[in-house]
Amino acid sequence: MPRTPRTLTLLALGVLLLFAPQALAQSSANGQKWVTSWTGSVHGPYPLGFPSLPPELKFAIPDPAKGAEDQTFRLIVRPDLWGSQIRLRFSNVHGAKPLVLDGMYVGVQASAGNLVPGTNRPVTFDGGKTQLTVPPGALAWSDSVDLPYAKDPASPTLAGRKLAVSFHVVGTSGPLTWHAKAIQTSYVSPPRAGALGGDGSDAGFPYTTASWFFLDAVDVMAPPIRR
Repeated sequence: MPRTPRTLTLLALGVLLLFAPQALAQSSANGQKWVTSWTGSVHGPYPLGFPSLPPELKFAIPDPAKGAEDQTFRLIVRPDLWGSQIRLRFSNVHGAKPLVLDGMYVGVQASAGNLVPGTNRPVTFDGGKTQLTVPPGALAWSDSVDLPYAKDPASPTLAGRKLAVSFHVVGTSGPLTWHAKAIQTSYVSPPRAGALGGDGSDAGFPYTTASWFFLDAVDVMAPPIRR
């Protein structure tokens, strides 16, 4: 007997109903889920906006249309919730060309642009790639990153700590998607300085900024709330 569109639809629904309980069981096996712990709320291309406490950026970013050039950003953010697994979201929603990033790391800030020794972890994309390309107008997530020092999110050693997210812009970025009013000091290397994210010191980051660039959100894998 020939299969009509209605028959095919019923078959498809049957398959979904057959495997849906298994999929739900796998996704909720440990009861954890991704929760946004920090977000930057990007609003426009640099320098559109009114940054608070603005340092002079003409040396770090001489030409806003050209954007960042072969340089590394070390952005400081404070998560509302810690977890042993995190992922990062990057935005090129106000860009005019593909944004290419590599040399990405995430660690714990010690002071200024310096990191707590042993906390800086490499970040990958798309199942292990070390380079990410974000098309203009798009967002992209990193792979999950293990933070073994954050196995106990309630540990007093994490209280008040901030994350340092470092990434290298390959080539030129074009217009930079940013959040102007960070009210938080972050750090930028000079143009054409290369990938410096793996360095735990701030020696290669002579420029400061009170804004966030490209980084749009930080998620943590969190257990369900117990009532």
